[in-house]
Amino acid sequence: MGWNIISGHLVGDWVAKRLSGGYFAERSQAIGLEKNADLVAGVIYENWNHRSIMCHIAIEERITPSFLGAIFHYPYIVCEVDKIIAPVADDNEASKRLVEKMGFVEEARIKDAYVSGDMIFYTLTRDNCKYLGERYGQKCPVPAPSA
Repeated sequence: MGWNIISGHLVGDWVAKRLSGGYFAERSQAIGLEKNADLVAGVIYENWNHRSIMCHIAIEERITPSFLGAIFHYPYIVCEVDKIIAPVADDNEASKRLVEKMGFVEEARIKDAYVSGDMIFYTLTRDNCKYLGERYGQKCPVPAPSA
């Protein structure tokens, strides 16, 4: 069995369930990582405007370099955006650590946007993305976008 990178509605629903949000398949793309046929990580991309794209990330287990390559290949290479935007609740320490480790930086904050407090907008530009180089980029079998 092993690891597989997949895309589609099942991934989007899986991520949305973990983020207490909705998934609108017709306006989004979702990329996930399966381990032994079980989803362990996923990303939803939405609100693409040719310059930037929003992402929502859920990870429950360790992930592979190939998955990192795939989730950054899609917005920067396929969609050709310059910036990824990741909204994170201020009280979600695990998500803040994750996106910061990936290279995202806090760019803006909306006070009291969530019931639990502020919404932080983390961003990562193409120039600052460390996952497009040889180590990750050579390994990313990106699934075809779902219709």
